[in-house]
Amino acid sequence: MKVLVFGGSFDPVHQGHVALFKKAVKIIRPDVSHIVPAYHSPFKAKTPTPFTLRMQMLKKAFAGITKNIIFDDYELKRGGKTYTCQLIEYLKKHYKNPEIYLLVGTDCLNDLHNWKDPQIIFNNATVIAGKRKGYNENPARFKHIFLPGFFPKLSSTRVRAHILASGEIPPTVPAALHPLIEKHRLYGLKIHDWLKTHLKTNRYIHSKSVAELAAVLSDIYNVNVESAVKAGILHDAGKGMGARELIYFCKEHHIKTPFFEDICALEPSLLHSYASKWLARHLFGVKDKEILNAVAEHTLGSLHMSTLSKILFVADISSKDRKYKDAFVIRNMALQDLDKALLYAANRKLLFTIDSQKWLCPLGIDLWNHLIKQEK
Repeated sequence: MKVLVFGGSFDPVHQGHVALFKKAVKIIRPDVSHIVPAYHSPFKAKTPTPFTLRMQMLKKAFAGITKNIIFDDYELKRGGKTYTCQLIEYLKKHYKNPEIYLLVGTDCLNDLHNWKDPQIIFNNATVIAGKRKGYNENPARFKHIFLPGFFPKLSSTRVRAHILASGEIPPTVPAALHPLIEKHRLYGLKIHDWLKTHLKTNRYIHSKSVAELAAVLSDIYNVNVESAVKAGILHDAGKGMGARELIYFCKEHHIKTPFFEDICALEPSLLHSYASKWLARHLFGVKDKEILNAVAEHTLGSLHMSTLSKILFVADISSKDRKYKDAFVIRNMALQDLDKALLYAANRKLLFTIDSQKWLCPLGIDLWNHLIKQEK
């Protein structure tokens, strides 16, 4: 009996998953197929998307592809982390002498030997894999079959980042899933609902533009794309408050802000970065300190900026909605050298402030001096 098994987080399902499964069904012609959503993948943090919703998405996405599909809640019943070797053992007990085919993507194929008890997998299953263009075959020492053709370079991480950055569901997600995602406001749609309500339209557009540029730069500088997008979309969450509101908000929530009295007296708008950090943490549940620090530092910077903080600082001043001529210069510079772009961006911010005859916060001056010392 041929048993095709396809596991993963499926958070969310995308067209790459569907294409891979369709091709595997056509080539292998299984008697039964098990689609097994992870309860908690051993390789990832536990997804915040409820198992029941991911299962509903799977059923909609894979409906009608083939007969005898079992949408298997095996991992939910187990609870905790489940390893592929345990899944294989489960199928061996469930069927008499099954011929098991394990469907994976190219990235998984190259890493299978690092999985828990890989010999259980290799001794009891044939691995079926899809190729992406440009893939150099790893001479695997286990039974494996490549599906014919090439498959799109898609990932659920990219889909989530796209939705979080834009507030829109991309066509890489099957159309049947859109109503479910929209109904439950998944993958950052709740954040967009809040931003649309609390920010002016041009500020909301700016937030999306910053998130988009942060995503591009995250690829270049090896930063988690979801972290970059989350920092970008939330960096101005507090910008909808006026000067008095910001002062009251920071006092009410005991937000520690350098030079607080001077900022309150001379340039209260600078408080929005710290208010945005508070909102990111307490309203939107962001726990990652690097994201929170990037949000707090996006206006004035700091002497110890992470790569993510540098990306957000630069993206804020050079996003595509910025119309002054130097935005284009900084943006293109950032694509080549982030530190040079940071220096140029810090220079522009100081000059803008001076030309506007506004107070220069010492943090901005300290950043400039620090960057100049590094250049020397």
